[in-house]
Amino acid sequence: MTALAVNLAATSFASDGLLRSALENSPDCVKILDLDGRLQFINRNGVILLGGGDAGALLGRSWLGLWDDPERAVAAQALDAAARCEVQRFTAPTRTCSGELRHFDVVLSPLRNDRGECIAILVTSRDVTEREMALLAAEARERTAEVQAAVLRSAAEMTKLAGWEIDFRQGLLVQSEESVRLLRGGPRVLPMERGLDMYDPEDHAWIGELLARARDHGERISYEARYTRADGTRGWVRIFGEPVYEEGVCVGLRGAGMDITDEKVAQEAIQRAEQRLLLAIQLAGLRVYELDFPTHTVTRHGASPIALDREPAFEDIWPPGDNTYMHPRDVDRVKAQWASPDAGETPIRSEFRVLRSDGEVRWAFTVTKVERDATGQPLRLLAAGMDITERKRAELEMLQAMRKMREHQEHQKLLLDELNHRVKNTLASVQSVAGQTLRDAHDLAEARELFVQRLMALSATHNLLVKTAWEGASFGDLVAITLKPYGRPFACTGPDLRLDPNFAISFGMALHELTINAVKHGAWKGSGRIDIAVENGEEEVVITWRESGGPPVTQPARRGFGSRLLERGVAGEVHGEVRLDFVPSGVICTIRAPLSARLQAIQPEAA
Repeated sequence: MTALAVNLAATSFASDGLLRSALENSPDCVKILDLDGRLQFINRNGVILLGGGDAGALLGRSWLGLWDDPERAVAAQALDAAARCEVQRFTAPTRTCSGELRHFDVVLSPLRNDRGECIAILVTSRDVTEREMALLAAEARERTAEVQAAVLRSAAEMTKLAGWEIDFRQGLLVQSEESVRLLRGGPRVLPMERGLDMYDPEDHAWIGELLARARDHGERISYEARYTRADGTRGWVRIFGEPVYEEGVCVGLRGAGMDITDEKVAQEAIQRAEQRLLLAIQLAGLRVYELDFPTHTVTRHGASPIALDREPAFEDIWPPGDNTYMHPRDVDRVKAQWASPDAGETPIRSEFRVLRSDGEVRWAFTVTKVERDATGQPLRLLAAGMDITERKRAELEMLQAMRKMREHQEHQKLLLDELNHRVKNTLASVQSVAGQTLRDAHDLAEARELFVQRLMALSATHNLLVKTAWEGASFGDLVAITLKPYGRPFACTGPDLRLDPNFAISFGMALHELTINAVKHGAWKGSGRIDIAVENGEEEVVITWRESGGPPVTQPARRGFGSRLLERGVAGEVHGEVRLDFVPSGVICTIRAPLSARLQAIQPEAA
């Protein structure tokens, strides 16, 4: 196939109305490429996702030009494989026309002709930026948490404890110089009850309770609370203290305090980051599972269970494929993915069907990463998944639309072939009518009138056939459209007949010639009538045209077009016999034709 033919084939896919409607309604970025990788079609959502503004500006461009290195090499390999009729898939980032960095899950599917040859490539790109960013954020959060934990440990080692002592007998609080520096001022010795002033008023009651229990029962104290320094700034402090006994009686408390403001700020930042991450995961429709192999536990985050109607246990996730919820037809494929050499180095992306407890089958997409120790044993598994049932249904609908498009194209070809056949037959009929008319006419005016009348009769039969999509016509309808317009007496008795299109044209022309003859020379020239009788035998049908009540009939001196049409044309078409009798009482035309698939008697419906 030449490059021009390939481009035209790709364009025919892109321009077909049925396929175009299905592609335009897709929520993804859908493109059709020719085998050179140039855009022949892109849907509206694709233009929006790429930030192109105008589809016309993108058509004809190289699809590989939309990718930057190193992703362009991955896209080029996928394009080459798709041109060899192989379905390809990859996930990679790229910058849109507006410069925004987005991540896309890309599927390349070959479009084949009737011979199975790839003539174009269907590219479906789904924006998975939120999903990929959520995974990146999760990894960044873990790294940040590890760094912050190390910082906090170092800070704890470097922090100088602020010592203090309470004497219950004297009711005094004595603070060390480090405590004064911690509070950024204030006296070293102050009444015990004044020690609560640095805390928030709502915390006075429960801290006072702890001190009372320590005094009455000798309990240790340990708590964290917000406090206000002497210069008005705010912070967090951690307090711990031990009871002091003399002769078995608790006479005071001795302990230390440390400022934990930085630790609290870090914790709050981590909590906010976790909340934002969970919100992003939920908005993206992701369900995240974290497996801890040493403790054999599962931690879950995000949206509701993907595709399933129950939460999977540890054994449902590991080892991959050995579970009860995965569809049996997908188990071997998923196991093969995990058995690949790259399974331990890069995240594994899988699509598979799951079986719900109610029997419903849904689709899930997962991205999984396993961390292993030096011996290769798994330590931790992080998996993110989402329900892609609707997407799969959309893909199925697209494939069905493409199948219907091919069926539509085949049907159109059949219709065109049939139309071509009908036109040839019609032109042949017109040529025959013209030749016979000119042969019998005495002058040009008469020939013109006869030719127009016969063309109108042919047109009336065609109109009747159009109403039945050229499946055929009934003999009764042909009689009605031919004789009824004259408003003269006639009757048609007996069973009706179903005629195929060629029989209908022949009988229509025959009825027209008999009717014209009756008007000019026969029963309808006077006050007579026409009776048509249909008799249905076991193997043949007999149609009798009988005129009566008109002027006496004589044998014509020569055979005209009508006689030749009946005795040769109709008889030959129906493989039967036609007899014309010019008796004085009126013309009698008898047609005998064998019953067949092309000529059938219509049985009347039971009352």
